[in-house]
Amino acid sequence: MASAGSFRQLSALYRHILRAHRKKLPGPLRALGDSYASEEFRRHLKAKTTRSQWQEFGQQWSSYVSMLNGTADLDQHSSSMPEDIHAALNAEQREQLSKLQQAVDELAHGGHSEGEGGLDNRPLG
Repeated sequence: MASAGSFRQLSALYRHILRAHRKKLPGPLRALGDSYASEEFRRHLKAKTTRSQWQEFGQQWSSYVSMLNGTADLDQHSSSMPEDIHAALNAEQREQLSKLQQAVDELAHGGHSEGEGGLDNRPLG
């Protein structure tokens, strides 16, 4: 688990993420983002996470917040996943990614996809 100082930094990062969602994302995407961030932070707090994993976790979420605050444009979302990462996905993971992209597109354009997207809660790994 993270030290007290690391915990304070991660708590501040979590609040920063929620603040960015509140300022930058429309309602349905905000709810999706808030629940995803909450679950990710909760999972990492409960897991036996090493110091280097915590650092990577914090760096990735910090990059996400920077992206939201600097370059997030919901009408021109980035669908570019590095080719090597995409190639490493199995068929089920690619299908789930496609469904997730469809659900995000529906939410971003005012559609209602709750229950329609067919997403499951199984981890990709």
